[in-house]
Amino acid sequence: MILWVRRGAAVWSGIFLMALLFSSGIQWGGMAGGILNLAWTMAEKFPSSLRRFLLPSALVINTIFSAYGVLSGGPVTWAVLAAGGSLLSWNAGLFSQRWPEASRPVQSRYLKRIGMVVALGLGAGLSALAFQGNLSLPFPLALWAMLVAGVLFLCLISQALPKATRKFP
Repeated sequence: MILWVRRGAAVWSGIFLMALLFSSGIQWGGMAGGILNLAWTMAEKFPSSLRRFLLPSALVINTIFSAYGVLSGGPVTWAVLAAGGSLLSWNAGLFSQRWPEASRPVQSRYLKRIGMVVALGLGAGLSALAFQGNLSLPFPLALWAMLVAGVLFLCLISQALPKATRKFP
């Protein structure tokens, strides 16, 4: 399950990165970013030494390409979505490296928590764009997004509070 989430996030990150770079006129960067993300989807097929190098470097290269695309005049919305997908794919890759034989309930619980964090991050990034005027949302959609983000934030805080108030010996 984690493997498919990692692959899907890498593919969507590549699509958003290519859209960003092609719209800003950097075709070579779009092709390089697409190829890198396709290699990222098949990282488990590579030898372990190359795989250890590929996962963090793909995240760094996606970040550099996103920043370059935005600075070249590309739409910032695509960069926010590419960053969210890259972080989700990288984090799922770390989970599968550390716990390759995790049970399905553990994977499901992890995906719920990381999904809430990614949703909060994307919501924060897109709301920042909306406040700047780069992204216009109709009022009902903006209200719904704010309510969902608030509920997700409260869920994250309520899970963290019992752990923080636990007494340590």
